[in-house]
Amino acid sequence: MLQRGLGLNNKSNRFAKLLAVSGMVAIACAGCSRLSVSNGSMDYKSAHSIPPIQVPAAIQTRQIAPLYPVPAIPENAASEKLVLSNAKGNRFALPKPQPLDPSSIPPDQLGVGAPSAPVLVVDGNGFPILKIEGDAPKIWDVMNRTLSVANVNVANRNTAANRFDVVIDNTTYQLRLGRIGNTTTVTLQKPDDSLADKAIATDLLDKITQNWAG
Repeated sequence: MLQRGLGLNNKSNRFAKLLAVSGMVAIACAGCSRLSVSNGSMDYKSAHSIPPIQVPAAIQTRQIAPLYPVPAIPENAASEKLVLSNAKGNRFALPKPQPLDPSSIPPDQLGVGAPSAPVLVVDGNGFPILKIEGDAPKIWDVMNRTLSVANVNVANRNTAANRFDVVIDNTTYQLRLGRIGNTTTVTLQKPDDSLADKAIATDLLDKITQNWAG
């Protein structure tokens, strides 16, 4: 029993010493970071180029070329203002990103704002098409609400294919949402990908326009 007790005490002592050493290392690392002690990360600024290796003319070798050539970086106003160090200048630090100015981004790339009201047009063959400007996911959400408000029987919502399967007079059609630039086009098609009857399509798209929930 005594030997077993001594063994447990020795293990406890070793564990306590290990914890103490780990704590000292953690404190030391935190202190170095807090005190901004140099870690050599800015040494590259004092680096200088050295001449390439010169091979005696009497020795024939393959052409020697640098494996990792360093490109010359032209100085400009932006590079001169860029600061890549801490306040003391002895540790490398990435600059914080500047806040983005939304006014400098084209509206079609912001992805914000409510979609426009749908406009019913007719293509060259006389088939009706809805055109809606705005963010595609928002248009999908508004279209989903509009179909509910208009009491359209929606059998399935396929977000991956960008279509609603709607039932009209016991026949299933596909209300498809296409995308051209910042414009969503809406057409009514049959399951075989052909366009639905003009009168049926016009009636549904006109109902969507009148009940638009955007």
